[in-house]
Amino acid sequence: MAYKMKCNRADVYQAAIGGCLADCGMAKLPPRLLSKTASLTADDYEEIHSHPIFSYKMIKDSSIIKDSVKIAVLEHHGRLDGTGYPKRLKTKPMNLFSKIIAVADVFHAMTSERTYRKKQSPFKVLEMILHDDFGKFDIRVVKTLLSSCANFFIGSRVKLNNGFIVEIIFIDAGSETRPVIKVMDSE
Repeated sequence: MAYKMKCNRADVYQAAIGGCLADCGMAKLPPRLLSKTASLTADDYEEIHSHPIFSYKMIKDSSIIKDSVKIAVLEHHGRLDGTGYPKRLKTKPMNLFSKIIAVADVFHAMTSERTYRKKQSPFKVLEMILHDDFGKFDIRVVKTLLSSCANFFIGSRVKLNNGFIVEIIFIDAGSETRPVIKVMDSE
């Protein structure tokens, strides 16, 4: 996304490093929490909400990571409307790295299998980010993700919830979450 948003090469690499390290603090959480299959309790959530602080502490002294990326690792669960964790962000604007990593992180989390829930369709997740979470994420970053995914998914074969195997043949620039499909061996 940093590349698509016209960041220079060094900043693209920095954004990638930040995205890869954003959840490194999860390694500091108790293993029982990470493998839990039952619903998380309020105390569990409080523990999980500390992982960005752990991540930041793990990378804060690195000389190869820009300070703005270190802040992005700390803020990657923050939202533009001031919600999120580990701290509220209403008083200060998020930097571009924070905004990019926040969108990438939520997309990745929701499209990945978890012990406590199934992964969701990338198109459903994109629609949720675009509509349900409107105002929480930078719209420029969300639109960049939408257009990037559109290019990536054309030609992909997917299984619909009715069992049909289809190929994504076209995605309109104004309706990225509603691809045109072709049913395999049919119409």
